[in-house]
Amino acid sequence: MGRSGNACSSGVGLCAAALLWWLSGSVLGADPVESAGLAADAELPASSVVESVDPELPDAPLWPWSGDLGTRSQLSGSWAGTREALATNGVSFYCDLTQYYQGVTSGGLARQFEYGGRGDYLLDFDTQKLWGWPGGHIDLRGETRLGQDCNGIDGAISPSNFAMVLPRPGQNVTALTGVQFTQEISEQLSVFAGKLNLLDGTPTAYRRGMRLNYFWNAGMQNNLTRVFLMPSSLGAGVTVRDDVEPVFSFYLLDSYYTPTTSGFQTLFANGVVNYGEYRLRTNWFGLPGHSAFGVLYSNATRTALDTNPYVLLPGFVTGAALPKKNSAWTVTYRLDQVVWADPQDPERGWTLYSDVGLTDGNPNPIRWFANLALVGTSPIGGRNQDTVGLGYYHLGITGLPTFQALGLGAENGVELYYNAAVTPWFHLTPDLQILDPSKQSTATAVLIGIRGRISF
Repeated sequence: MGRSGNACSSGVGLCAAALLWWLSGSVLGADPVESAGLAADAELPASSVVESVDPELPDAPLWPWSGDLGTRSQLSGSWAGTREALATNGVSFYCDLTQYYQGVTSGGLARQFEYGGRGDYLLDFDTQKLWGWPGGHIDLRGETRLGQDCNGIDGAISPSNFAMVLPRPGQNVTALTGVQFTQEISEQLSVFAGKLNLLDGTPTAYRRGMRLNYFWNAGMQNNLTRVFLMPSSLGAGVTVRDDVEPVFSFYLLDSYYTPTTSGFQTLFANGVVNYGEYRLRTNWFGLPGHSAFGVLYSNATRTALDTNPYVLLPGFVTGAALPKKNSAWTVTYRLDQVVWADPQDPERGWTLYSDVGLTDGNPNPIRWFANLALVGTSPIGGRNQDTVGLGYYHLGITGLPTFQALGLGAENGVELYYNAAVTPWFHLTPDLQILDPSKQSTATAVLIGIRGRISF
């Protein structure tokens, strides 16, 4: 069963790390982190799926953590009223403990099961409630990773458990991956800057729960042609909204991935990454949806094997000499489209998601990419808080001779998950993946796993 025998001790360690991080405010087991500046509640360009309507916390006085043990959204509740008092005065705290048990049952590089877990934390300060400064938010995003995973042993380039790649693959580490300041200039315009966690570094994105409640595979959570849009790096940007939601976002980012350091030591030492995305609201077939068009350009000098959390390539191409290039481009299109909505129950529905991209193929290791997913509420009666998803991804590898000589080609994957809300604060998610790895000599891998998430 691999290294899964350490499950109990790893779980205790994960809980302890989360508690120590909250009490001390330090970054345990990671490189020293300096103040990363100030950073915005923008849309998530690295995510393949964007909610049609951003979820919001319930209006006062019904706080999300109120109620009995079976109905509150957070296990620890209201802290005897302290949590409500803090939120009223501009301080909100979110914390989750997620554990994984996953294994390769056939194919891949090895047949074994692995256990691992992570802690996720977000501390949000509302500057208007705290200091009378309207329109400002400061968000601190922390992450802990402990244990083992099946990334690599399944033989695939796209990590089968993307959450366990972050903040550093294969390391037991806690890091401050986001320090972001957002300032609303008007109802239609906001700016942001700092050490940006582009995945879920703000309350709106964190509550959406992409990494913790959705598909497991990186190819289902992200468009892998956007590999240079790092999950944690210094940068700034702007978000433009219409009367309903964001319609345009622009990011200017450092090219280095710096989840465990402040990033100031290497800031703009190797060029920048620019990413812009325009999002259009649609009403196809009389049902709501969105289409988004994105363009990325970077002037950083890279090779196709530079450090990147989205793809697992160095193990396949160890020691290979690859050409350097000082520019890279990517164009993307993504959509979300409601395909069925229950007219009797607004909580029930199904949505089709897709994200496609094309790149220069050098230095980007992915030439083109596409995924397609159908996600919705459970078909089981009375289980409106459960979700189920079925998805497929395809990635086309770069045509560089080194990759071709190693037998690396297209990769395909199918994933099915069922996210069961045992209580609002406890979710169990069985998961099945069938992966046809990029390396032609690796047999098709079948993985099964279960994920448990507790929100504190």
